Amino acid sequence: MIEIRFHGRYGQPVVAIAGKLAQAALAAGKYVQVFENFGAYRPGAAMHAVVRIDDEFIRERSANATQPDVAVVLDNSVAAVVDVTKGLKKGGTIIAAASPDDLGIKADDFKFIPIAAGGDKLEALLAALEELWK
Repeated sequence: MIEIRFHGRYGQPVVAIAGKLAQAALAAGKYVQVFENFGAYRPGAAMHAVVRIDDEFIRERSANATQPDVAVVLDNSVAAVVDVTKGLKKGGTIIAAASPDDLGIKADDFKFIPIAAGGDKLEALLAALEELWK
């Protein structure tokens, strides 16, 4: 099973992007779970969504204590208020539109993939994520 956690802010397409990834995985014949988690219904509040993808039925039902393989940071400012590496597996991957230094992350234990500044960021992100579970 691969677990991907998306970090962003309420009002951004965090859940929509997680849903698009889940739809692509379902279309490929995978089992999928999607959870959204946020503290307050106010624009700008930090939130995250979790996607699990597997070839077999997924029995785990909680998104509270995740141990993702990948953390996707959609809003760089979230790293100032949330530990985006919390629970990230050793050797896991961080995908962000900033450098590890900009996020205040020590990337020694993690693989870091930057999101390109130009072009269609959503398509590039989904393509990079699909390569991880195919």
